[in-house]
Amino acid sequence: MGKDEKVKVEFITELLKVEQVVGENAAQTSVIREITLPGRVRKIADVDATVRNVTSRVIENKVIVEGIIHKQIFFVDDDTDQLKEFTVTDEKFIHFVDIPGAMPGMNVQVHTRIEFIGHDMLREFQQNDQWFTVFRQTVVLEIFAKVTETLQLEVVVDVRGIDPSRVTRELLKVESVIGENASQVTVLADIQFPHPARKIKNIDTQIRNIVARVIENKVIVEAVLHKQIFFVAQENDVVYEVSVDEKFTHFVDVPGAFPGANVQVHPRVEFVDIVIDPYDRLKGRQTAVIDIFVKVTETVQVDVVTDVKDVKVTKELLKVSQVIGEGAKQHKIVADLVAPAAARKIAGPPMTRFENIKTRVIENKVIIEGELVKQIFFVRLDFDDVHEFEVRERFTLFIDIPGARPGHVVQVYPRVEFVDFEIDPIDPTRIRQIVVIEVFVKVTEFVQLEVVVQLLLDVVEPLPAVTVYVVQKGDTLFKIAQRFGTTVDAILRANPEIKDPNLIFPGQKILIPAPPKG
Repeated sequence: MGKDEKVKVEFITELLKVEQVVGENAAQTSVIREITLPGRVRKIADVDATVRNVTSRVIENKVIVEGIIHKQIFFVDDDTDQLKEFTVTDEKFIHFVDIPGAMPGMNVQVHTRIEFIGHDMLREFQQNDQWFTVFRQTVVLEIFAKVTETLQLEVVVDVRGIDPSRVTRELLKVESVIGENASQVTVLADIQFPHPARKIKNIDTQIRNIVARVIENKVIVEAVLHKQIFFVAQENDVVYEVSVDEKFTHFVDVPGAFPGANVQVHPRVEFVDIVIDPYDRLKGRQTAVIDIFVKVTETVQVDVVTDVKDVKVTKELLKVSQVIGEGAKQHKIVADLVAPAAARKIAGPPMTRFENIKTRVIENKVIIEGELVKQIFFVRLDFDDVHEFEVRERFTLFIDIPGARPGHVVQVYPRVEFVDFEIDPIDPTRIRQIVVIEVFVKVTEFVQLEVVVQLLLDVVEPLPAVTVYVVQKGDTLFKIAQRFGTTVDAILRANPEIKDPNLIFPGQKILIPAPPKG
C-alpha cells in the first residue's frame, strides 16, 4: 500500500439511473365456473379468450394482480348443425404472486397469458321449450410479475494513477431511466345506437393500436379507444351491442426526453360513462377518462469497475436486466379472404390486434410466432350497408440478435405498418389482402454484479461525476448542455479534443460534467 500512498490516484464516477430488479416470479391460477349455452351442444369448436383490464399492486413481499377474462365461445348446435357464438359474462380474477423483498411504492410489470381452456359437459335441461347445455369451464392463467425500483448510483468507471492491470472492469449495457410521468386525457364522443336505448347495461373497453413518439421533453401517444356497448332497447327490453372506435392523441411531459429514446406506454381506462339523450334515444354522449403512464429510457453501455487489486473499495450490489441486443424485422402476409357477402368496397382500415404471441430464443436468434387478428369492414354490393368479418392469420419469423441464447428474456413489440385490399372484380366475395407487419424485439438477461462506488485511500481525489454520452443524430452541444443541465463551455473543457464546437458527429463519445452544485 505504500506505493499507492505516494501517488495521486483519481477515479471517475458516472451517475447511473437504472431499474434495480427486486425480484420476479411466475404463478398459475385456475378460474373455474359453470356456464350455460343456449341449445343442445354437440361440441365446442373454438374459444376466443383475452385477459383485459389487468391491474397490479405491490404489497410487502407480494404483488396483487386483478383482471377480467373475456370469452367468446363458438359451438356446433346439435339440432341445426350450425356454428353459433355465445359471449360469456366477463369473469373477474384476483391472484397473489410472491416476490420476496417487494414493498409498496415499488415499480411492477405484469404479463398475463391464458395457458389452457377446457370444458366438461355436466347436463342438458329444457326450459320454456328451449334447450340449454351446462358446462364446467376451466381457465388456467399464467401470471408473470417483475418488481423493480429506480436506483440512482454513482459507479466508478475509471481509475487513474494506478497500474491498469490492477483494475477489473465489466461492460454493462443497461436501460438508463431518463424520466417518467402520468397524464390523463378525456375522450368525448357522440354515440349512435341502432335501436332506441332505454339504459346502458355494460361498457367493455380496450385501448388498441398504441403508437408512441418521443420529441424534446415530451412523449406523443396516439391510440384507439375501442368500446363494446351493451344496451337495453326501449321497445322490447332486448340487449343489443354496438362497437365504437375513437382515435385520440395526447402529450405527456417528460423533462430530458429526446428523439430516439426508448419509451414504454401503459394506458388505462379510469372512467367511462354514456348518457342517453332523453329527446332522441338513438343518440348518446360518451365521456371516457384515460390515464397514460410513460417511461422514457435510453440504452447505455458503461465500463464499470468491479475491483481494484490491493486497494480497499466500497461496493454496491447491482441487480439489473442487461440488454443483450435488439432488432426489428418486417414481414409480409398475403392472403385470399372470403367475405360473407359480395363487397363493393372496403370501408376504411381494419381494426387489428396481435394474439397468442410466443417467442423462443436459440443461439443468436429469436423465433416469434403469433396471430394477426383483423376486423374488416366492407360495403355490400347490393344493399350499400356496412358489414364486418374477422380474419386470423398465423405468422412465424426469425430476428437475428447476436449474443442471444436460450434462457434470455425476450420483449416483443409488434405493429401493423401497411394494409391493402383488392376486391376480385369477377367474384366480389373474394378479397386479396397484403399486410406488412414490423416486429421489434429486445433480449435481456438478469445480472447481479458488485460494482465499485468508492476507493478508500487518503490520497484519492475523486473527479467530479461525469456522464459518457453518445452523440445522436441532430444533436448540438447546446442541446446536449441543456439536456444535462450544464454549459457548452463546461463540455468543451471536459473534452479538449473537440476543436470546433459546431462539429460533432453521431456515434462520437463525449464526457458530460456534472452540473454546478446549487
